[in-house]
Amino acid sequence: MSNFIAEQLSEHPIFKGLPFITLNDMIDCASEKIFSRGSTIFLEGEDANYFYLILSGAVDLSLHTHNKGPIAIQSLHNGDILGWSWLFSPFVWHFDALAREKTNTIRIDGKCIRKLCKDNPELGYELMNRFSKVMLDRLNATRLQLVDIYG
Repeated sequence: MSNFIAEQLSEHPIFKGLPFITLNDMIDCASEKIFSRGSTIFLEGEDANYFYLILSGAVDLSLHTHNKGPIAIQSLHNGDILGWSWLFSPFVWHFDALAREKTNTIRIDGKCIRKLCKDNPELGYELMNRFSKVMLDRLNATRLQLVDIYG
């Protein structure tokens, strides 16, 4: 597997400090993925089988409302994690994600990571703690956005 991917995983805050052997297993779950400007990365309701480490570019998260159409919730950039729905059954996306500009990512197969976590519960616990921070940040951003819209 690519040294580039290994380096990106080992240096990213979500994985930093994990044992080398664990990172080595994760490399098999990862690939490079580039999205052109305006590309749909995923849509609400679709299967959530991946998550992404954003290396460069920008991704807009939005949700749909019946009255106002899509509402932008948050923009993600270099160093951010895109996606946590791969962690929870029924494994479907709760937002839309669109590349606002050309976006380079490391795409990580959620099914592959779930299997690693099942085989290594300590890893599962550690990743759940780390992704909980991502989820909390995302929920707080959503709350602030809704206050701006409806406040």
